[in-house]
Amino acid sequence: MTVRVCKADGEVMPIVVVQNATVLDLKKAICRFMELKQQREGGVKHISWRYVWRTFHLVFAGEKLEDDKMKLKDYGIRNRDEVTFMKKLRKK
Repeated sequence: MTVRVCKADGEVMPIVVVQNATVLDLKKAICRFMELKQQREGGVKHISWRYVWRTFHLVFAGEKLEDDKMKLKDYGIRNRDEVTFMKKLRKK
């Protein structure tokens, strides 16, 4: 199954995961995709994924993908659906 992940700058990343993948599997696949892209293009040396996941949500159809153990199909995500990065709002 291919999930299209949209970044804030408009870039769309086609991420391939298995049919019964969890949110954590999607996050790991995004990390792997970005690391391979960095190696090919020779861009930034290191990305702090702890910072990325602490600062951004993955959102599908207005719903945050917060539970890492939940399956993507439970959120209603199917092949070629779009998931976006959305900045988390700070709690006061």
